Amino acid sequence: MEMSPNTVSSALLPWSLWLLFFLISVTQTTSSAPTPETSPLANTTLLFGSGAPSFNLRNCSCSTPIRDCDEALANSLCRCHTVLRSALPPTGLREPGQLTVWVKELWVLKELLNMSAIGHLRLSFCGIEAVDSQYLALLGLQTLRIHSAVPEASYPNQEITISPTTAEVPSFDSSSSLHVTFVDVAVLNGLSSLKAYSVFGPVAPGLSQHFPHLALPFAPLTSDPCDDSTAAEPLPNVLITFVY
Repeated sequence: MEMSPNTVSSALLPWSLWLLFFLISVTQTTSSAPTPETSPLANTTLLFGSGAPSFNLRNCSCSTPIRDCDEALANSLCRCHTVLRSALPPTGLREPGQLTVWVKELWVLKELLNMSAIGHLRLSFCGIEAVDSQYLALLGLQTLRIHSAVPEASYPNQEITISPTTAEVPSFDSSSSLHVTFVDVAVLNGLSSLKAYSVFGPVAPGLSQHFPHLALPFAPLTSDPCDDSTAAEPLPNVLITFVY
């Protein structure tokens, strides 16, 4: 899914008229100083494109930290196998644990990660040219770590925690509420510190109309007041976070 910032803004505006929202604070750690460039953490899944052009994906299970973007080291120290690009799951990944993805080409984000359910994600950008602003949608994201190998990166290593606390949103229940995070992939350039804001409240009747490519895990709600089929049903809550 690709959305320009203007598209996101125009889509969010009419929806915000229906949504009672709270601004949710985020915890972030940024660093402009050189740090050990190792990923992933122990016992995590590592994914990266392979081949030229990248028609395949390497899926690795690593028990020791691996230096970012070092494919030869990953193939040597991790248990890896190849997954054909054509065999990638069309509905995205389901990874509640730690997942590290090395990105050279944006197809990995579009075809592999978009609309995936991931708890803890580390994105390492291994390219040398800056990427343009596009949006990636993730479900249930709690922490996001960014590493950028772009030579001009002022913030090569950043981390942000975006899951709300009970004190911030007492009514948020991860088991019954939907949490969607939109990440501007331009953060991979490392040119500015990570920023985020969240809104939380009952789903607006027109949400699926304003986000037509967002596969919501519940039936679309109608805004027709004459339709009694959903009038008595409580609107599910949704937490939407924008990271940029």
